[in-house]
Amino acid sequence: MTSDLTSHQLTAARAAIPIDYHPIEGPTQQLLVSGEQLHANACLYCGTEQQLHTAGHAYTHSSGLAWVVVACAAHLALGRAEVRAAALPVEAVEPPLG
Repeated sequence: MTSDLTSHQLTAARAAIPIDYHPIEGPTQQLLVSGEQLHANACLYCGTEQQLHTAGHAYTHSSGLAWVVVACAAHLALGRAEVRAAALPVEAVEPPLG
């Protein structure tokens, strides 16, 4: 007996896995990911399998196991830019005297 479902369809039908994502830079995020993303075979954000780089660690809610996760070059750069922007000092504005 053969299945009419492709591997992609079978993978897409699996339930999303809730994780606590601890990026290399920036605050912890709660995400839902696929098994491919959890096993560092796809970008944590977009699912691409191209130009992947270590992006931090993920902890699963069900077991608490730690996994190394990856992000594509575009999302890794975007995340680091957001962290740098958030870290920029903000000048205090004094209220007018009156």
